[in-house]
Amino acid sequence: MTSAQVTTPEPPRAEPPRAELARAELARGRTADQLQAVALRSRHEAVLGALADAAGFPAEPRALVGRLLAGAPLPRRSLVPRRTLPFTLALATAWAGMAREDAERSAAVEVYRQVLAEHGPRGLRRLEQRHYLQAAFLAGRHDLVREGLGVLDGVSADVTAGLRADLANPHVAQDGRPVVGAAPEDHRRWVELLGSRFVERGLAAPQVDPSASPALDGLSLAPGRSVDGPLVTVVVPAWRPGPELLTSVRSVLAQSYGHLEVLLVDDASGPEHEAVLAACEALDPRVRLLRQPVNGGSYLARNAALALARGAFVTTQDADDWSHPERVAAQVTALDERPDAVASRSVAIRARPDLTRQWFGYRPERMNASSLLLRREVLDRVGPFDGIRKGADSEMTERLRLVGEVVDVVRPLAITRLAAGSLSRADFSWGWHHPDRVLFRSSYRDWHNRVADAAVPASLPLTREGRHPYVVPRGFVRGLPPAGSDPVPRTAYPLVLLADAADPVPTATGLTIDGLAATVDRLAVLGREDLTLARVEQPEHATELLGAAREGRVDLLTDADEVEAAVLLVLEPSLLALPALPLPRLRAREVVVAAVPPGPHESPRDLEAAGSTARALSGRAPRWCARDAAEQQVWRTEGWELPLLGEVLRQVLPGQAIVRGSG
Repeated sequence: MTSAQVTTPEPPRAEPPRAELARAELARGRTADQLQAVALRSRHEAVLGALADAAGFPAEPRALVGRLLAGAPLPRRSLVPRRTLPFTLALATAWAGMAREDAERSAAVEVYRQVLAEHGPRGLRRLEQRHYLQAAFLAGRHDLVREGLGVLDGVSADVTAGLRADLANPHVAQDGRPVVGAAPEDHRRWVELLGSRFVERGLAAPQVDPSASPALDGLSLAPGRSVDGPLVTVVVPAWRPGPELLTSVRSVLAQSYGHLEVLLVDDASGPEHEAVLAACEALDPRVRLLRQPVNGGSYLARNAALALARGAFVTTQDADDWSHPERVAAQVTALDERPDAVASRSVAIRARPDLTRQWFGYRPERMNASSLLLRREVLDRVGPFDGIRKGADSEMTERLRLVGEVVDVVRPLAITRLAAGSLSRADFSWGWHHPDRVLFRSSYRDWHNRVADAAVPASLPLTREGRHPYVVPRGFVRGLPPAGSDPVPRTAYPLVLLADAADPVPTATGLTIDGLAATVDRLAVLGREDLTLARVEQPEHATELLGAAREGRVDLLTDADEVEAAVLLVLEPSLLALPALPLPRLRAREVVVAAVPPGPHESPRDLEAAGSTARALSGRAPRWCARDAAEQQVWRTEGWELPLLGEVLRQVLPGQAIVRGSG
């Protein structure tokens, strides 16, 4: 076969246009929960269209937003329980959860409102009731929140209490802008509501200085008692802090448990932050200021302090959070009562700087990862925090469970700051996690499972020596020196495989990860999700893929990695036909795509849409191929002559051995 025959074939253009085919295939036999999950993870217009079609809407989703905001009623056919209504509500949740624009959130609120008016409270499931009230608050429809709180009984107590306090907050206008000069009585009433969740759990409620801006930095509460016990070390890492650091350190010094040392770690903030660091150090003799020579992130800063900690117990405190005076005492008591337990955590109320609590989809109260308090000697068994920039407190908590119990103190003992642009908030929205977070969670849990199954002898404690025991996303170590023998990440590859992370090499291809890796000096795998499968839960990465990466046979990439590929290989075109948005940052000179015909009971793949995405990634038409002779013959009967995958790979990867099964 000639080179021209290899490079020029395009799929027949008999398929419907991209959006029509994707919508038709997605809506067929899918549940509302499936489509909602895919919409939230993909942020793709075609999935919203599939939801609109399944709900019986005559208009495109964007046009529907305009109609709803103009006061149009929902069509009767979109309100039929157990038929179209679930899809109508799923579309509203997708609009609100994607948080793409205010108009979509307002349209979502209008859908929830009309469903409630038509069917009453039972028309909304418990989770949808929460979504309605949160979206209405964030859209500035406080009238609907007040009305809804009076009739909806499926909303959890922490969400209800948070909404009542947020509605009463006299320092925030309905449009979210700050208000100056609130009436003292309004302030007093709001502070009472703000503290209600503490009082319900037998705790004193915090006070708020009415002149403070933002309000979170006006929090204060004197300890109501004095508790003694073994020394507790509290580590507070800080990078380029502002006045919020004083809020954090003061709350630690106000603990009823007075036998503390506070190790404040400056993570190379620079001279312009000296004043606030000095002010914190001067607050109390128990505060000791440590310096990091270069910025390395909060976990390396924690580890530097832990190496110097003198306490029998150690805990951490984020530089912009506030701890209740009873936090340390309650968590130490929890360990005293459970001698076999290795650590404890407590609940935090998550709040914005103005002390409102609404983040769409999420409850305001959660276990506080940074509250982890552990017995000092346990670090000798499990090792320090992983020296990465994100996520290490979650990994540490799960690692600790390999050697003992982590006790949860189910009382609100902190208020954590939900700040715009924070590392955590940027990586999560309702129903969506940043791809780096997905890889990290899959990777460390794979390691933990191997440790628990005794498949990895002497794998604890975690050390900085040797190769990392699990794969860490590049974004988590950016700007940090390589640990142990971890290689320096490459920025260019001869071959990158774009694969479903849960099933990287389809069985039908006859290929393997190791076989592909043998064709080039270095193989990278960009793991994404085949969204056409419409999984409700995002799957974990395949263990074979994680093992190959852990052992250095391949490199794992995510959407955030800016790399170049000489060849991008796609063995399942559905990955391109319905890609999560935005597209990966990878750029390819060539894209080779296997044209997979539909099997028995399978829907046709949208090859036209796949080709469009391939062009977006490379700037040129893809090279189409058949994965094997049988699929080649199927396409031949359709009038499309395709080369085999092996022929194309031999051409685009000259001089490389092509593995068995590729033609």
